[in-house]
Amino acid sequence: MGKENVRIEDHHIFDNLPIYRFRVLFWVVLVWVATIVLQFLEEIIYAQAIFFTIFMLLYLTLHIYSKVFKHRYTWLYFFLQCSIIFVSAFIMPHGSPAVLLGLLPILIAQSIHIFNHSLKVIFIVILLYLPYSYAISINYGIQELPFFIPILFFIMAIAVFYSILYVRQANAWRRMQYYLYELQLANQKIKELTIASERKRIARDLHDTLAQGLAGLIMKLEAIDIHLQNKNNERAKEIVQESMYQARTALKEAREAIDDLRADSIDEVDFVHEVEKEIIKFTDATSIEVNRSFETLPPLSSLIKQHCIYMIGECLMNIAKHAQAANVSISIWTEKGRLVVLIQDDGIGFNTNKIGKQVGHYGLIGVAERVRILNGEVDIKSEKGKGTRILVSTPLTCTGK
Repeated sequence: MGKENVRIEDHHIFDNLPIYRFRVLFWVVLVWVATIVLQFLEEIIYAQAIFFTIFMLLYLTLHIYSKVFKHRYTWLYFFLQCSIIFVSAFIMPHGSPAVLLGLLPILIAQSIHIFNHSLKVIFIVILLYLPYSYAISINYGIQELPFFIPILFFIMAIAVFYSILYVRQANAWRRMQYYLYELQLANQKIKELTIASERKRIARDLHDTLAQGLAGLIMKLEAIDIHLQNKNNERAKEIVQESMYQARTALKEAREAIDDLRADSIDEVDFVHEVEKEIIKFTDATSIEVNRSFETLPPLSSLIKQHCIYMIGECLMNIAKHAQAANVSISIWTEKGRLVVLIQDDGIGFNTNKIGKQVGHYGLIGVAERVRILNGEVDIKSEKGKGTRILVSTPLTCTGK
């Protein structure tokens, strides 16, 4: 439902509540019956009764199509309805009290709906009050005015009270439509954000499983090639076995990512043990020993374990592929309610201003995204020839965002 459709429904809000039309129809039929009965008790006039019936049908027709006059020719509508009422009162003189007291309050109530302006409604009341007094004076005599005027105001008070309640009901209906429209917009926005977030998550998972796994296999294949050239067949065979194991592991992780099972299985994972496995894979691929310093850690949420393991694996993979480092260290500790991970190397370093600007280099972008999900912070420092230092800090109570 678009915004324009909501506005159109607002314009015709009073016409979209069928109960209002049925009540008016019932009331007009009741007025018609009362008028006929009062008139025929005094004088039976069939010709005038037929004309009166036609006028009542015309009154109902105009009322049903009053929405046509809501924004244009409003005063013409009230003039026509008022004329019908007073002509009917003179056609059926003995039944005129039923016509006047029955239909004038409806016209007053409708003026509240249409104009929604106090001065205009008061003006309508005055305009109707004058011909009402004149019609009663002609049909019953001026001495009867003190009796009929209070009756008119009593019925008008009831009609106005009902009309005010109806306006509140209509306003509540309009607000409900507006809130429904806003809810639909919000729901659509959530869907769009969910799709965008899911695309990023899939990109991260593919990078952390397939891309890292294939990169590790390529380095092992290169090592196998070197050992074969040096006739070191035994070592080459060992690396082939390691490569087969690594390929199976990468395939398993890829399947878990596709089936979205990683979040269910990560709860039982020992964080430090998984970090050690990442370090072993790095050492096997590069022959670089990693200096590690792990403090005793409190229980970590599955979200923190999942993202931190992948961040550490990504950093080690980048060191293996690009750093040309001789020394690597990883430190993990807690400080002031936060989990801190520090990864350092003494490699060639790089220009941190180029992060995210090189096609095909998305590893550190993934690290930054995972840190943001954990409501954490990441500090990357690197200089040419002086190595790289990556410090990640995330709240221990993180629930993600």
